[in-house]
Amino acid sequence: MRTRPATGPVLLACSCGGHFTELELLVESHGIDLADRHWAVPRHPQTVHRLEGHDDVTWMPRIYSRDLAGAWRNLRQAFALHRRLRPSRVVTTGAAQAVPHLLAAACHRTPITYVESVARLDGPSLTGRLAARLPRAQLLAPRAGWGGRWTEAADAFSAFVAAPLEPAPAVSSAVVALGGENFPFPRAVRQVESALRGVAITWQVGSTDLADGVVRNQWLSPSDLEDAMAASSVVITHGGAGSILTSLAAGRVPVVLPRTAEHGEACDDHQVRMTESLEQRGLAVMVHGDEQLDLEHVRRAASLQVSRLARLADPTELAPELVA
Repeated sequence: MRTRPATGPVLLACSCGGHFTELELLVESHGIDLADRHWAVPRHPQTVHRLEGHDDVTWMPRIYSRDLAGAWRNLRQAFALHRRLRPSRVVTTGAAQAVPHLLAAACHRTPITYVESVARLDGPSLTGRLAARLPRAQLLAPRAGWGGRWTEAADAFSAFVAAPLEPAPAVSSAVVALGGENFPFPRAVRQVESALRGVAITWQVGSTDLADGVVRNQWLSPSDLEDAMAASSVVITHGGAGSILTSLAAGRVPVVLPRTAEHGEACDDHQVRMTESLEQRGLAVMVHGDEQLDLEHVRRAASLQVSRLARLADPTELAPELVA
């Protein structure tokens, strides 16, 4: 299925991490043709790996969360890119990285499709609230009831379905991925090591360091992480959308220990809300706040396999004019 751009390509703008993973899955599931995509993203091991061999990429300086000064610095480059490409539409899953492109699109009268992150269930993010003030913006929410111009639409997780494995496999190996958050997550490391004695563990602990003399891998390359997840008996992650989506894409329903504000592991409890929603959909095994990770969580997750749908049920939800 090919898009039909009025002038230029569909410009895809977002931050790295979960926002990029979500947007990549959405444009694939909705059938936006490779020839009609142009990415505007920061250079990062994840984006470099996933977009290797693509010529239709503009590497933008990275903007961190709520970095208004960084968004201002990127504005000139964003306007120059929009003048050169004359995109038919801007599609974004948000974060501060998208702000310069939202403003450039508004000034150039370019239609916008803003897809709020699946991590935001109770209302739009700061970037989403900005998008809602712009003309010609299609606003898609991960759930109903937001009011205004927001419309519920299939999210990136809708591309996956889980089913039981028969017979359930033994658990001999695990991948533990704690994401790229700046907040350490020692609680997760301690629970994993207590519950998985005798299991071979591949770590990606990110910013977490227990200073206990035990060597745990801080980072894996994106390809190594994907391969390790696909080869493991079970995946255990924090509640980041990118980590969970990577696990699902590798065929694994993850055990999820969401970060909480109470323990100083995140600035709010959005990971808890998202993980609860995914557990209801059968796409996560959640370790709830008053629980400890145990072998029952691990065995439940290992007994499930994930399949990916070639297309979402209703591709017209993402900018109807983009699909034929």
